[in-house]
Amino acid sequence: MSLYDDIINKKKKEWSAENLMDGAKQSRGKKIPFSSPLMNWSTYGGIPRDKITEFFGEPGGGKSTSAVDICKNAYPIFKQEHEDRINYLRGVAKTGNKGAAAEMEELIENGPKKILYIDLEHSFDSQWASTIGIKPEEIEIMQPPDVVAEDILQTVQELICTGQVGLVVLDSIPSLVPKAELEKKYGERTVASLAGLLTIFFRKIVPILTRYGCTLIFINQIRQNMDNPYVVKTPGGEAPKFYASMRILFQIGSPVDFLGNELPKSSENPAGYIVNAKLVKQKSAPNDRKNASYFLMCQSGIREDMDFANLAMKKYGIIHKAAAWFSFADPYTGEAIEEEGKLVKVNGMAKVYEYLKSNKEYYSKLKKYIMDDIYGKSEDEINENSEESSEEL
Repeated sequence: MSLYDDIINKKKKEWSAENLMDGAKQSRGKKIPFSSPLMNWSTYGGIPRDKITEFFGEPGGGKSTSAVDICKNAYPIFKQEHEDRINYLRGVAKTGNKGAAAEMEELIENGPKKILYIDLEHSFDSQWASTIGIKPEEIEIMQPPDVVAEDILQTVQELICTGQVGLVVLDSIPSLVPKAELEKKYGERTVASLAGLLTIFFRKIVPILTRYGCTLIFINQIRQNMDNPYVVKTPGGEAPKFYASMRILFQIGSPVDFLGNELPKSSENPAGYIVNAKLVKQKSAPNDRKNASYFLMCQSGIREDMDFANLAMKKYGIIHKAAAWFSFADPYTGEAIEEEGKLVKVNGMAKVYEYLKSNKEYYSKLKKYIMDDIYGKSEDEINENSEESSEEL
């Protein structure tokens, strides 16, 4: 055995095999999906797990709502993984393995991995979160009375190192105030104290996230660049941009009525808005899909069915429009849907949504067809072609 093999085998034991493996076998890793099919299409399945993702944009642009949506979709994943692990350990424990029995008891006591939402802005709306679809028992909201950056970041690190946390949302970076800045009087300047602190934090937290299986989302805002008004900046220096595996810019788009039709921007009391998202950096999949959007309704949250209906009509031709009438086709055969020998037709988009809701078998088939298509390439093709490319804002 060569010296090279000796070193590799030694490091495999020290670092664990999954952290040192043949590059050809590396996969994109697991994802936590969005509720919007177009967001999942753009990101190749959602945000990468055990890594850092940045959501940034102007106030009211959909950043926090998208983060809460990720929290909602993370919970059933963590719950299923917890149950699967317990079932596995239960089988091993039956062979007399005391270690497996002890781990199983600990897992049962601790429950699934926790979801922490650290609300530094004290603006978390539990009622809106419920509208998005997350239950109070599925998420832990932390609203620290003080926003001393050193204390907050140290607490985040300590919680992740317990191994019981699967997802942390830090809302937001501009709310962090370094101790040195707090001790200054008004008018006294501090030089890049937050940027330096975040550089240290991200450098330390990246391997910790991998080791303990935790995902970090941090929310950031944008600032106007006085030197170049056409370029925006984000607080916190360059470290957040560098260490994030994914960066998504969120912007509020046109207001819409309850059918998803765009309204003039001056419209009062719209039913909802289009949230536009631009994938600025992507290191966990090909960087060829840049833009996506979803419908965010003021009373019902993210409307997945509106996304699918619009895709089926405008991109796939599965739902056919003739004036105000709509008909439906089988996604796989293209044959028109009939009932009792007559073509199924409905009048208006409201009736389209009603039809999809009441015909669950057809809606499931339509969803599967679209999702199979918008994910596009197979896992092997993606892995072969993936480049860790990025477009810095």
